[in-house]
Amino acid sequence: MVDNTPPVVDELKAEIVSAQKTATLRFVARDATSSIDRAQYSVDGGDWVIVMPKNGISDAPEERYEFSISLPGSTARGEHTVAVRAYDRFENVGSAKTTIRVP
Repeated sequence: MVDNTPPVVDELKAEIVSAQKTATLRFVARDATSSIDRAQYSVDGGDWVIVMPKNGISDAPEERYEFSISLPGSTARGEHTVAVRAYDRFENVGSAKTTIRVP
């Protein structure tokens, strides 16, 4: 099998919990040909962090993700860019990003 098409990262949403300086993010990764292998996120261009799908295992052509991130200390206020990317089992990668605003 040959798969050169990247997964689609869709429905990326962030919900701010400003009292706790955290954000909950949700997204869906879909691939038309193969299963999703893994997903990662990065905040403000920082290190990429692995995130697990809601069902705990990456083994399907569609995976749903939901996770929380902390926005520590004084850096929590203002705008933050969160990028997510998903890989299929052939190492094709799809990505998306959103900007969150913390009051």
